[in-house]
Amino acid sequence: MTFITLDSKNWCKGVYVNGKLYTENLPQELDKTWKYASYLKDKEIEYASIYAMGKSLDDLCPENLQKEWNSNSDRLFAFYNSFKQSKISLEENCFYDLVPAQFLLELCEIKTKIVDSIFERLEKPKNYNLLLNTEKIITEISEQPLNLDLDWMKSNLNSHRAITLYNKIKKTNTIKYNLFGSKTGRLTIQSGTFPILNLDKEFRSVIKPNNDAFLELDFNSAELRVLYGLSQQEQPKGDIHELNARRLKMTREEVKKEIFAWLYGSTKIESQKYEKLFNVENALRGCYNGEYVTNCFGRKVQSDSYHKLNYLVQSTAADLFFEQITKISNLLKDRKSKIAFLVHDSLVIDLSREDKHFVNDMIDCYKNTRFGEFSVNISVGKNYGTLRKI
Repeated sequence: MTFITLDSKNWCKGVYVNGKLYTENLPQELDKTWKYASYLKDKEIEYASIYAMGKSLDDLCPENLQKEWNSNSDRLFAFYNSFKQSKISLEENCFYDLVPAQFLLELCEIKTKIVDSIFERLEKPKNYNLLLNTEKIITEISEQPLNLDLDWMKSNLNSHRAITLYNKIKKTNTIKYNLFGSKTGRLTIQSGTFPILNLDKEFRSVIKPNNDAFLELDFNSAELRVLYGLSQQEQPKGDIHELNARRLKMTREEVKKEIFAWLYGSTKIESQKYEKLFNVENALRGCYNGEYVTNCFGRKVQSDSYHKLNYLVQSTAADLFFEQITKISNLLKDRKSKIAFLVHDSLVIDLSREDKHFVNDMIDCYKNTRFGEFSVNISVGKNYGTLRKI
């Protein structure tokens, strides 16, 4: 039975189904909706937003429903605008408590029709389960307030950038990722939330753990290791750039700069030696049909021939990262330690002292991938700015 969530916050449980609103005991026969909410965590439900792969209800509304949807969307926008002008926080209030019940009934009914049409028209993505697991993890992260040391930040307001950041983080202590914010699957940050992906190193000490320490697990040269895996080569031990520097008789910095320039499509780099080094022909075999790159997880990325290798590697690296953090999330289930946040291909765990004997298990879990054992940089610190490699 298709239903619509009335709010996404865990403490604002509520759904619409079959013409009725429920904010107490939810009906049991729910099986399809638009988007995941954490109070649905243990239910077997299909989510149309994952079928949509980043497209919105506006994008996917059938033509015969457009007029009704536009009318309700305009009213919804008017409510949001009034909340903003009145300084009513949607983070502190349940949406369904702020709008008339009749409006909710009408909005949810048209949403239900659009959601049903999405399931009828769109094919289920082959990497659906992986994306859903990732959505659950980033939703859990968004509901864990960061422990921000604003006193430390105030004592370091020595530049315009510092002042800008301070004014921003005074208003938000949560990280909300966008699962579909980039073409190849890398996570982006929703506007108005904590800017973890582009936080300058000099300001990282503002983030403290809620437990006892931060543990960061960071893949060494993730994209190049993915390329070795795609071409079915054995994973190199140690530092990949040092290895390639010896092979090509170049310095480490020279080869690192050239390889990434080549991988990201620079025409100034002699490509033949790197295509041979990474056995690119083998890596691309069966992955490109002239219009789409399809990676081993089933993710499809529209691409021209020029970008096919870059998009294949980036999308595979993103999905591999999602696969590894899902393993870690399962490993930490019912433990005090939690995934604190994600930064590109690094995972930061808010580590409890009672789980310190469990760290080696976390490292082993993270480094053992479907492409073999990846080298992992391991760092520990009392805050995010004092992480030190061990």
